Amino acid sequence: MNSKEKIINNCNWFIAEIIERTESADSDKSNSNRRCKVWGNYHLIKASSVEEAYEKAEKLGNDYNYSFKNKSGVEMENTFVGIGDLLPLYEDLEDGAEILWTDYGLISAKRADRFIKPKNEWIEAVNKVRKNRKRAE
Repeated sequence: MNSKEKIINNCNWFIAEIIERTESADSDKSNSNRRCKVWGNYHLIKASSVEEAYEKAEKLGNDYNYSFKNKSGVEMENTFVGIGDLLPLYEDLEDGAEILWTDYGLISAKRADRFIKPKNEWIEAVNKVRKNRKRAE
């Protein structure tokens, strides 16, 4: 890897998961069991402290508050729910750097195998997202 493609990390980079929710504007907000579409969006944040990273993540999250009409003409609301994860990055940022990990605990080999998707499924999933993003632009 070319050293110009490396970001030196002095423990000032974080990954923030911003949780957003989309639902019809007339949904019953008093019903906490209502169904709505929810996303976790991961953002890279540079900050000198976890407190600053949290504040920056909240500021980014507030950009998720907006209304729109869907294809059927239904008024929809997109809402910033909160910060789902705020994790410090320890390695320098470069090709192949480990940025996240998950401890799945003590599980069976069979269950671990279920985490794996074949290459073609990943390619299809990424291409679908790219296609949808291009349509939205």
